[in-house]
Amino acid sequence: MRPVERGNCPQDTAGNRIPFAQYRDARDHLIDRIGDYCSYCEVCLHSSIHVEHVRPKKPQPALEREWTNFLLACEECNSIKGAMDVNLDDYYWPDRDNTARVFRYDCDQPPAVETGLTVGQQAAAKRTIELTGLDRVPGHPHYSRRDRRWKKRLDVWGVALHARKNLESHESPALRDAVLQTAIARGHWSVWMQVFHDDVDMRSRLIQWFQGTARSCFDAETRPIPRPGGRV
Repeated sequence: MRPVERGNCPQDTAGNRIPFAQYRDARDHLIDRIGDYCSYCEVCLHSSIHVEHVRPKKPQPALEREWTNFLLACEECNSIKGAMDVNLDDYYWPDRDNTARVFRYDCDQPPAVETGLTVGQQAAAKRTIELTGLDRVPGHPHYSRRDRRWKKRLDVWGVALHARKNLESHESPALRDAVLQTAIARGHWSVWMQVFHDDVDMRSRLIQWFQGTARSCFDAETRPIPRPGGRV
């Protein structure tokens, strides 16, 4: 799960906070800040992206148009997360924590809890996966045939592995740029970061090129580090 920087509420030309008559009005501002990717499953969405309320708007009406309560999500993640209120500290969030330290991405597998976490951190990571059903693949008790997130992720694994193989055979700056353009168009930042786990230059570019990635979450060698102000 990509850690992101949403930033402060957008301002108008006079320096005033932009009020949102409807929460959907924040959509383009969010895309400008963090790209048109689901904040949870990381799929690239383009026109079908939803403004997601971190704390659902039904039990928390005061947060319905609050910028700090907004992320972006696909229909599946948004729907599975549902309208049940959440205690933020029970989960990990891409805008608050360094989620790159919490979840592990193995080839052709759904996100899993990273090794080396404390028991409490493991529990919070597991709850986060379950909150949006990131582990729902064929065979999972709650898997639905309409949920194609696993298929899109699997497709990107294949594209990314093929891109790495091509780069190993035909190394060039132009090809590196082409790989990055493909990554941006397909989404699933964490998959690309894992496929290029031993290529510091490519990982650095992925951190820089994916709009809104929280750069403070990585050291000079692109290793995930504790997020300033976060819990992990």
